[in-house]
Amino acid sequence: MHRKKLLIVGGGNLCLQILQILAPRNQFEFHVASRDLEKADRLTNLIRLAALQQNVAVEIHSHHMDLKESWIGRNAETLLKIKPDIVLNCASLQSWRVITQLPADKFAALDHAQLGPWLPMHLAPAHALMRAIKQSCPKCLVINAAFPDAVNPILYKVGMAPDVGVGNIANLVPATRSAIARLTECHPSQVRVKLVGHHYFSHWVPRHGLPPQVPDPTCNLTYWIEGEERTDEHAADAIFGCIASEFRRLGGTDGQYLTAMSAVTVLENLFAENEVRVHAPGPQGLPGGYPIKVGMGKVLLDLPYGVTREEAIKVNEAGQRLDGISMIRADGTAVFGQPQMAVMQRELGFSMAEMRVSDAAAWAEELGCKYKTYAGNGAHKGVVAHATGHRAFAR
Repeated sequence: MHRKKLLIVGGGNLCLQILQILAPRNQFEFHVASRDLEKADRLTNLIRLAALQQNVAVEIHSHHMDLKESWIGRNAETLLKIKPDIVLNCASLQSWRVITQLPADKFAALDHAQLGPWLPMHLAPAHALMRAIKQSCPKCLVINAAFPDAVNPILYKVGMAPDVGVGNIANLVPATRSAIARLTECHPSQVRVKLVGHHYFSHWVPRHGLPPQVPDPTCNLTYWIEGEERTDEHAADAIFGCIASEFRRLGGTDGQYLTAMSAVTVLENLFAENEVRVHAPGPQGLPGGYPIKVGMGKVLLDLPYGVTREEAIKVNEAGQRLDGISMIRADGTAVFGQPQMAVMQRELGFSMAEMRVSDAAAWAEELGCKYKTYAGNGAHKGVVAHATGHRAFAR
């Protein structure tokens, strides 16, 4: 049986969780690339041996890649040798979950900055990877797991957008279906939803319910029960409130299981013979998350009837502003929100009003150094250490 070649860049926790799900199904020829080749070798051996426990012999290979400027040529050569059909980027200079390991008071203070100001940590390695991909395998499908709500539209402006992202809005869909089922006394399998929303929205709802909808709405929800569309305009508050109260779940590293499952849903269906309805952030270089269709090597928007592409983008741009990115200019420059950046200035002594794509690595280096100082000498060593310099580690 011919298997598509799947390359996962970044051999961290998300990569591991995805492979733990996919390997026993044995649908791909697997490749893992990491700046730490020894760790990648051990990871691939773990997956290979674990699959064999179920008498499944998987083909999995490890490769050395480092997502910094000086390695772009070498990375392109590696990609040319692999010739992947799908590249999944899981690399970041500092994972979103690192700050969750801070003391509670420091985390609470810094969490008010939202994810937007941390953009350099996710954009810099993704930009380096896309430059190598454009040189060596421009026709492969690229999935980005590193803040795709903002990274994908920024890279789109410079002609290097991944095809789609994973996680974020997709992670909220199962809970939304479950909440609707609970409130309407039906089974989740009878519920279908189409949900538009930015990372900010999918981060806020499980903790607090529906965010304030002024001046602009931050989500668009359409749902059906046994094929019948429901239009109660007051339902969203009850549905998202139910998620925050009745369907609270583990987060952090453990919570990445949900992101891994969302990635698997996209990966397994990208080359399906029929289109499959899923949700994902950053499709076609758009900001925020959307209902989409994947299949036959394509990624298409799947908005509900009556919701235009422009309306969906407007909803996600509202969430983007609340996440700390005021706008993305035509050249890919990100302009940051003053309230969120004020938190970074107060807590870390770090501030940037705007950032060009080409400057992301330099800003990431400064931000990593400031964060290391903030976290304190000796605090969670081995995690923060990776946040300094232009070296990528995985989610």
